[in-house]
Amino acid sequence: MQKRLLALAILAASTSVSTQADIVGASAGAYMWKQSWDGHVKSGPDSIDMNDDLGYDDETGKSFYVALEHPVPVLPNIRLQRTDLDISESNQLSRNFTFEGDVYTAADTVNSTTDLTHTDATLYYEILDNWVNLDVGLTVRMFDGEVRLATTGREGSIELDAPVPMAYVNARFDLPLTGLYASALANVISYSDSSVTDMSVGLGYEFGVVGLELGYRNFDVDLEDDGEEAKVTVDGYFFGVVIDI
Repeated sequence: MQKRLLALAILAASTSVSTQADIVGASAGAYMWKQSWDGHVKSGPDSIDMNDDLGYDDETGKSFYVALEHPVPVLPNIRLQRTDLDISESNQLSRNFTFEGDVYTAADTVNSTTDLTHTDATLYYEILDNWVNLDVGLTVRMFDGEVRLATTGREGSIELDAPVPMAYVNARFDLPLTGLYASALANVISYSDSSVTDMSVGLGYEFGVVGLELGYRNFDVDLEDDGEEAKVTVDGYFFGVVIDI
């Protein structure tokens, strides 16, 4: 009797391990994002408009992610994403303003760069996994950028390189038997006088392990610190390829 019980236990354990191994999954995606820039920056008494003063318009950026899901209930899944988010322009000023203690005057040609490139490290749990998929967790967004202005004999910059913790929600809705799906993803935080909101929605078509996605992404950052301020909105449509295995 004991031998039978032992054999059944071994069989059950083997079946459990095999089942868990079957639900280990990985996914990856690559996107091209048509970015429209708007907003202002400030380091001193004057607010500097990104469109009127710096000549910003549209730019194209890239974003990549990889995610790994495993069957261990107590441990979170992991997702890493990198987004290129920078723009550079040269523009002739039509007014005077002060930035980082230097006065930029009308008719100066200012070379500027705004870089909000970031890497996301996300730990999340899968709450639903059927025709509706829902993940919730925590993202740490690591900025490694700056706002830099330069003209003849003058140059100043605001560093944007702080890690920011954000709430993470990722949902997908499959239309059964069609390969079509809708998705929505959000990373958000608001604290004191600052906030970061990054939201995207998309429609996709999946054939086999490959999916094609078309969507819209809106990124808002509102940061204030010791007289320095950056209020920037970047939004636009994206197209991507996703692999889910």
